[in-house]
Amino acid sequence: MTVEIRACHDDEMEQYNRVVNYVFANNDPEGIAPDAPTLPDWTTCAFVDGRLATTLGAFPFTVRLNGAPVAMGGVTQVGTLPEFRRKGLLRQVMREALGTMRDRGQSLAILWASMGAIYQRFGYGAASENVSYRFDPRFAGFTRPLEESGHVSLETVDEAFPTIKQIYIQAATPRNLHIHRATVLWQVRAFRPHPKDLRVYVAVYRNDDGEARGYAVYTTSEQPHTEPGPGHRLTVQDFAWLDLDAYRALWEYLRRHDLVGVVDMQKVAPDDPAPALLLEPRMLNRHTSDGIWMRVTDAERALSQRPYAARGEITLAVAGDGICDWNNGSYLVETDGQTAAVQRTTRNPDVVMRPNALASLIAGHSSASFLARAGLIEAPTVSALRIADELFRTDYAPHCPDDF
Repeated sequence: MTVEIRACHDDEMEQYNRVVNYVFANNDPEGIAPDAPTLPDWTTCAFVDGRLATTLGAFPFTVRLNGAPVAMGGVTQVGTLPEFRRKGLLRQVMREALGTMRDRGQSLAILWASMGAIYQRFGYGAASENVSYRFDPRFAGFTRPLEESGHVSLETVDEAFPTIKQIYIQAATPRNLHIHRATVLWQVRAFRPHPKDLRVYVAVYRNDDGEARGYAVYTTSEQPHTEPGPGHRLTVQDFAWLDLDAYRALWEYLRRHDLVGVVDMQKVAPDDPAPALLLEPRMLNRHTSDGIWMRVTDAERALSQRPYAARGEITLAVAGDGICDWNNGSYLVETDGQTAAVQRTTRNPDVVMRPNALASLIAGHSSASFLARAGLIEAPTVSALRIADELFRTDYAPHCPDDF
């Protein structure tokens, strides 16, 4: 068996797409290619005796990391045909792909995992949570009545896009794990209905000065039901706001759809304010699952690119990285908060961790103290954990509102 690990050529992308569609059970006759186009140069694949066996794509994203723009690889379309599984092909592909990302200046890799078990063995750590709501709008009112200000207008996608694009940029700038959206990401994430025959609507909130401060992208559909009461479903596909007035006005706008019995909100931020605002927050039927998984491809660069929550220094060690073994070692991190100097060191480390825990710590998903209690970080003193907790704290909970 001859194995070749390399990027696809142009004339091999149709074969690449066929493998991806098979692995992810895409039986749509029109689905001959993945939703978001992948360029050959973004792929890393395994060919066995000349036949494509394992696929991996990596979009060249810029992602906010605690408010700073950081180049990351958006790993996607990972799959192996069944006849080639359990042969170590994905491990070879993953190592090559992560090394390529590192060489391209992408210090971190992120993905949505079809199965977390697949990626934890390659050094990925939990980086965010994925929250969803499903509620009857009749029972989702605020504790405090809404003081009317500004107005919400219904617009077409084409009318609203220039406005809501700017709102998203402003909303994403200080946040954590929001992707800089190219137009294609808007098209396949925010504006593509599910199912595809639904019409997409956009509601835009403007304050009393006429300034656009928030928006909701959504679809509506009639659902089979036998019980009395409203039978429509409203699915919110994208929701962004710059102040609480915009948030509350858009929420009440959604509630004014009197024929809607169910509102589905997907990709909600873990620190979304609705549970603190509603009279009966349990009516949200909040569901939490894993979100983004992150992998550190270049520990020194990733640690230097991340803004910190306070001035200070800490020495941390990465151990047991068998995929990106160049990460193993100790690093001295000195920061004034906004900028950091990071260098390899022979100092005794304050904290020691595997790459999975490092990813969770860098993302702000888990504190050092929590990771230590879970046995994922070793520290000789409690004070070292407290320093790490303070430095790696983020202003916003990590949250990625985009599939890819």
